[in-house]
Amino acid sequence: MTSKTSSVNNSEITKRQRLVYIFVLGFLFMVQTLVSDMFLPAYPNIAAFFEVPDAFVQYSLSGVTLGAAIGFFVAGPLSDSLGRRKPVLFALMLFTVASGALYIAPGIEAFVVLRFLQGLAGAAIAVVTQAIIRDLFVGNAMLRMLARVWLVSGVAPMISPFLAAQLLLVAPDWRIIPLALAVLGASVLAIASKALVESHHQDNRRAKGFDGVTRRFLAVFRDRIFVGLVLIAMVQTVGLFSYLNIIPFLYQDSLGLTPVEFSMAFSITALCWFTGIQAGAKLGRMFPATWVILLALVLAVVAGIGLVTISNQNPTIFAVVPIMAIYMVSFGVSVTPLQTIALQAHGSEAGTAASVLGVMTSLTATLAAPLYPIFGSETTEGLGLAILITHLLAIAIFFLVVRPNSVPALIKD
Repeated sequence: MTSKTSSVNNSEITKRQRLVYIFVLGFLFMVQTLVSDMFLPAYPNIAAFFEVPDAFVQYSLSGVTLGAAIGFFVAGPLSDSLGRRKPVLFALMLFTVASGALYIAPGIEAFVVLRFLQGLAGAAIAVVTQAIIRDLFVGNAMLRMLARVWLVSGVAPMISPFLAAQLLLVAPDWRIIPLALAVLGASVLAIASKALVESHHQDNRRAKGFDGVTRRFLAVFRDRIFVGLVLIAMVQTVGLFSYLNIIPFLYQDSLGLTPVEFSMAFSITALCWFTGIQAGAKLGRMFPATWVILLALVLAVVAGIGLVTISNQNPTIFAVVPIMAIYMVSFGVSVTPLQTIALQAHGSEAGTAASVLGVMTSLTATLAAPLYPIFGSETTEGLGLAILITHLLAIAIFFLVVRPNSVPALIKD
């Protein structure tokens, strides 16, 4: 296999190396998902442990997204200048240390700060991983590789709440969750340090310093299509984080689910998200990828209307989960087409482009934090309105800014 300090490109990758990359990159992508999802079943326990209102624990997720915004902002441009391998390994070390430190967090303030560091590290790992994929693949090949990587990383949202709930049954103390994450982080670090090689050739690296970074950011912000896709991702994120903030309390407090039952319901909808990702990649190779994104947005609108409609009918979990399944399918369908179109024209500044996409979505999730409690967690109406409003706005951006007929077709294999 290519040495760790040399560079590799798509034409040099054997089938065996490609398989190794699918699993390694999949595990790297998995880290960011675990940062948010593993803690969801423990929200009520954490609030009780620190003797704070539920809203304080909800705000900790905003700490994660703020950390993610900084992680995206720093790691992407840095990897364009220094290469991909060193930044991603450093971020893995930071994630492992922050997770271990959560076990001894003395109060809610320390909890939020350490969650912030987890978010920063997870985002840095994700953005550099995305840049690695763009280094090696483009167009339909990138669409296919993203789908295969998500086959591995997509397991995380399906099993993480269930795994967390099982851990809470074994040891009711919520701190077993960050301890498990620290062990996982150390394991992934050991694997990545041996298997991950440099994908960003020295002669493709961009200038260092303020001027070089500025030029890279200007290059992506001058791309109208890229900006439009970022705006769509931003409003989608508000809908997604409304879901993540509301459902732990909606399912457990209002609908009466136990932590294990909640994790099972969450895993079902996560499976739908996973299925949506694979469907989106397949559809993106069969039809224009832009119209696949529109299909996803329309499905989300349907889900939002459904949640609002059933809110006054005393819905049970059996009514709510199918609608949430539609929503999560829609979110998954949009993932790979949106990322592939956004990065296709920015191969030389893939880290910066992925960074902008991550920064803007994370900042949006953070700044929208005061809205989540306003929507409420007692009924499905608030969540339905959040999903409906955000995705109607996304459809408007799709036609007014992205302008689908102006988007170049994906590069064929």
